[in-house]
Amino acid sequence: MYKIHFFLALAISINIYANNDYEKFECYSTDPELGDSAHWATASIDLFSKNKYEQAIYTVDACFKLFSYDAVVMQKKFNAANTKLPPDGRVSRKEKKKIQANWAVNDVSLALWTKARSLEEIGEIELSKIAYSQCIFLSHGMAWDPQGWFWSPASDCIQRGQKLIR
Repeated sequence: MYKIHFFLALAISINIYANNDYEKFECYSTDPELGDSAHWATASIDLFSKNKYEQAIYTVDACFKLFSYDAVVMQKKFNAANTKLPPDGRVSRKEKKKIQANWAVNDVSLALWTKARSLEEIGEIELSKIAYSQCIFLSHGMAWDPQGWFWSPASDCIQRGQKLIR
């Protein structure tokens, strides 16, 4: 339990961009087909793709506390059970459902990837290193690409984070 609290304290402590702007973001989905954490992660990645990096950071910070605990608990269970990492790329329908059931690690890892990339884009390298390390911890998180395949935010965070520490 200590490690979970440490991770959450560390995560919350780097939310320096959190101010009144993020309070405008609604953390709960109004779309019955889209869960709350998926709404949050999707909104952050959409802002990132539009080069609205600070808004993406604010969005991640706005709801991070709501979803991060579940993600950490889920990841710790995977680690304790020595669960194999989910496959990336195209997967069967059965495997896709299995991956999607891991909503917390999926959505929080994508949000952390978005925050880390956004921080790097605006030149906040030290903060981006911290966000990359948090993303790496959520190794079982997968992100769905609209072109029909899964990718691992943690794997990308490893590569990008390593480049920053060299």
